[in-house]
Amino acid sequence: MKTNYAQLTLDEVRKADKDRVVILVVSATEDHGPHLPLDTDTVLGMAVVEGAAKKAPSEILVMPPIPYGFNEHHKDFPGVIWVEPDTLIRFITDITKSLAHHGFRRIMLFNSHGSNHPVLDLAARQTVIQSEVICVSTSYWNLISKRINELRKSETGGCAHAGEFETSIYLHLHPELVELEKAEKQMIHNQDSQFFNLDLAAGGSSANLMRWWSEVTPDGTMGDPTVANPETGGLFLEAAIDATVVLVREIRSLPILERTDHH
Repeated sequence: MKTNYAQLTLDEVRKADKDRVVILVVSATEDHGPHLPLDTDTVLGMAVVEGAAKKAPSEILVMPPIPYGFNEHHKDFPGVIWVEPDTLIRFITDITKSLAHHGFRRIMLFNSHGSNHPVLDLAARQTVIQSEVICVSTSYWNLISKRINELRKSETGGCAHAGEFETSIYLHLHPELVELEKAEKQMIHNQDSQFFNLDLAAGGSSANLMRWWSEVTPDGTMGDPTVANPETGGLFLEAAIDATVVLVREIRSLPILERTDHH
């Protein structure tokens, strides 16, 4: 069974189970330290959803990803391509409106770049209002924070940006593209803060502050990539795939509800 939306024919779209969850990865093209490629967020996000589709092919359709995101705060580093948040929201909701037009009723916006999180949340909410379908947004590391903390070798703060988590998964997927000898430990953010910890598995910041990235890191890294290894990366990825399948099945179980006019 095909799981790649773009590979469907028009007849296959017409006959498709419209309760399959259509997943759109929204990522970024940006600096990930001197040791990782600019496409890190796209590669990791797509690995998770394509892995989930292999485990649940009849329940998932995977859209071509959006490889650009809300990340202008990174632009002091070479290679960053940024999109304004209002542009990105409109672009995403145009895609979800198109899916809804063709009858698909369950959509997941799958975030693989931290600063996209509020953008995708708003896009999902607007999709529900505009198209009256189920639309869920998630950042995949939030699905497995407990498992990350069980597996990690770095202390809190080590899995923020281009740190142990992302570097390990990329090493697992494409070791030939990782220049680990150039990686440096950059534990320079507020890892001890009660409110501003950017570690992906530390429960998230309870108060939000995003500085210019060049103000807080000399090389684009935030965390500890030096302890990354492909074995741990494979376990991180497996956990994310399994959690995504569980989420997909819960989305599929949600009832399609009727609005009530209270006027």
